[in-house]
Amino acid sequence: MIKNYLLVAVRTLLKNKSYVIINALGLGVSLACCLAAYLWVAFNIEFDNFHDDAKVSRIFKVHTHTVEKDGRTPIDFQAPIMLAPVAAGEIAGIERYTRFIHGGGSMRYGDNAFNEGLSFADSTFLDLFDFPLVAGNAKSFKEKNSIFLTEEVAKKYFGNEDPIGKMLTLNFVNNYEMEAMVGGVFKDIPSNNTFGFRVLMRFENYIDYNKLNLDDWSDWRNPSTFFELSAPENAARVAAQFKKYIPHRNEVRTDVVVTSYSLEPFKKKFSQDTIRYGWSNLPIQMAPLIIFSSMALLILLIACFNLTNTSIAMTAKRLKEVGVRKTIGAARKQIVFQFLLETFLTILISLVVGLMMAQLIVPVFTDMWQIRFGLGDLSGLNLFIALLGLVFVTAMVAGIYPALVSSKFKPTVLLKGSVKIKGTNALTHSLVAAQFALSVIVLIAGVIFIQNTKYQDSIRFGYDKDQIITVSLQGERDFEAMEKALVSNPKVLSIGVADGTIGRNPYGTPIRIDTTQYEVQAMGIGKNYFETMGLKVVQGRNLNLDNASDVKEGVVVNRAFVERTGMKDPIDQIIFLHNGKHFIVGVIDNHIDNLYRAKEPEPFVFYAAGKEQYITMVVKTEHADLLETQKSLEKTWKEVFPTRPFESQLQDDVVLANSRELNTNLEKIFIFLTILGGLLSASGIFALASLNIAKRTKEIGIRKSLGASVRSVVTLLNREFVVVLSIAAVLGSVGGYYATNALLGVIYVYHIPVGLAPIVGCAIFIFLVGILTTSSTIMRAAKTNPVETLRSE
Repeated sequence: MIKNYLLVAVRTLLKNKSYVIINALGLGVSLACCLAAYLWVAFNIEFDNFHDDAKVSRIFKVHTHTVEKDGRTPIDFQAPIMLAPVAAGEIAGIERYTRFIHGGGSMRYGDNAFNEGLSFADSTFLDLFDFPLVAGNAKSFKEKNSIFLTEEVAKKYFGNEDPIGKMLTLNFVNNYEMEAMVGGVFKDIPSNNTFGFRVLMRFENYIDYNKLNLDDWSDWRNPSTFFELSAPENAARVAAQFKKYIPHRNEVRTDVVVTSYSLEPFKKKFSQDTIRYGWSNLPIQMAPLIIFSSMALLILLIACFNLTNTSIAMTAKRLKEVGVRKTIGAARKQIVFQFLLETFLTILISLVVGLMMAQLIVPVFTDMWQIRFGLGDLSGLNLFIALLGLVFVTAMVAGIYPALVSSKFKPTVLLKGSVKIKGTNALTHSLVAAQFALSVIVLIAGVIFIQNTKYQDSIRFGYDKDQIITVSLQGERDFEAMEKALVSNPKVLSIGVADGTIGRNPYGTPIRIDTTQYEVQAMGIGKNYFETMGLKVVQGRNLNLDNASDVKEGVVVNRAFVERTGMKDPIDQIIFLHNGKHFIVGVIDNHIDNLYRAKEPEPFVFYAAGKEQYITMVVKTEHADLLETQKSLEKTWKEVFPTRPFESQLQDDVVLANSRELNTNLEKIFIFLTILGGLLSASGIFALASLNIAKRTKEIGIRKSLGASVRSVVTLLNREFVVVLSIAAVLGSVGGYYATNALLGVIYVYHIPVGLAPIVGCAIFIFLVGILTTSSTIMRAAKTNPVETLRSE
């Protein structure tokens, strides 16, 4: 029985090869897009599957619950650096702990020197979590000066050499230098796991180079903390005992008020929507999942609508076949099954095409978004279930209507030929309108994101963004050496230093004035920072770093701070920052820090950074000389620090590189979807127009015999398509406006307003694509000699 169904299905598909090819290609590319979107979903579903369930069943992560002035209660995936060792010594039920944190520094081996993101963990880390090694021994991590690398980093420094036992020289802030011996090389691990590291060292080294006080509960460098409990069911009881540490913690650090600590199972998922801060990886937040899944489903819907229209066209030619099958005893459900089977086979062919296309599309997609997660990292079972569900849903969406329509008529009616499936009807009109409306939406989005890049590039940030070069440092000694070496460089107009730079390093913190608390952005600055950046002092003066009082207690605020706090005369006013008393010495003009946080000017407080915290030198030059000056800075750096890597970035890239990359990636995606959706929509309306013409061939011949012109025939037959495409243009314009506006609002605070011109332009363009497709089809029929048309009939 099944063999016969398959035989009929294959024969039918072979008779309609052109339709099958069009649908297989369209659906195939759509399914490949769905696979790319599924990567993001699978990233979350399979997060931490790398870790064995039994191995981590007794491991819990510490969440810190805080409260802010506005009543929000954020959760941080981190804990005070002292919590783990103190709790492990005082609370029964804790067997082991480990802390995990990221740091920065440079590494050198021979002539290979690079700035690296280093990670640090306690000696128990490799006991609690399994990370397979390709070389070395996990026991080596018990040695304080051991260092473990990923395969990628080992290759970067050692090439084909055996790295085990080799010595690396490391440089950190505070002029701290040490040597470490390579004890192991990790097998590269998937990025969808809690611990994202390239280089791993012992936590004690982090404490040493940062000169941390082990009794200091106020330090802001809180690591992600994990406990192994003797009995998992006692987690709530153990966490409740952490309350005794909260009063002292809140007493010494008032900027963030802790309300409680909780212990959560290691594999319990908390996304970036839930967790505010933390040093560990988290599942992807919902916004990009929804965005990319919606895009993939949109393009899949267009392809499904195309297949539905094609199936309706094919059904119209098979009504007598259905009548014969019914006459010899076929039940309706058998007819439905036959048509669904043909649709299912078409989709299976499309799936094969999609899997091949995915080999091209998915790597481009992952590189575009820099996610180290590909098809090879997916769980085979999960992927099979996802593909099975996708095929089933697609078959039902695309094939159920043609199957039901073809099977509902009585055989006597079908054999008489009195049943005619019209070339067009309300459903086919709706499907075509939906296809073109979706094409309008994605085209509008693509055009708007192109415009958004130009808009954001034109924003005035309130300082000399286009003249600044940043250089990474490791303390005051680096700055003084470079400052001295650059004195004779005629291209260098000014040099400053700070604990970071605007657009990257300011952080949110509360300040207090009398009894009122305000949330502000804060940043430590050093010598000549304001002057170099072009941040103008509009009241009072700058910080005098030769004055001990200014260094210890002085701050500079911006106009937004003055307005937010309602100060009439801010100079010499007292504020409390970081548990210390400070006085305002000056006010600077407002500036924009980044494009994501707030559109209104934010209140800022600048204080004197400790000289060991000098991590960014800023250099001003003429805009035309930026790249040339950056090259000369690199040359000078290599003369001053021949064994250390040079790391530099233009300030323009600091604040705009991420948004440019995001805009460009979304432009590419939307333009790709527009081209694909447009081709699918055009092929759909082409099939519909062809079927309509086939049903009206005799009418066209008669009209031409009576003197109708080609133009009048084209106009007449195009009328219904003009209405459909007009409706699609209107619906797509409205949908494109709201969808694009919403997407921009989710991503940016500063973004271009969605204007009328691009919406109208995109709608007209898609309308013309559709009408030219139908017109070209109708034109060929209208030019046919009516004698031949009527004779063939």
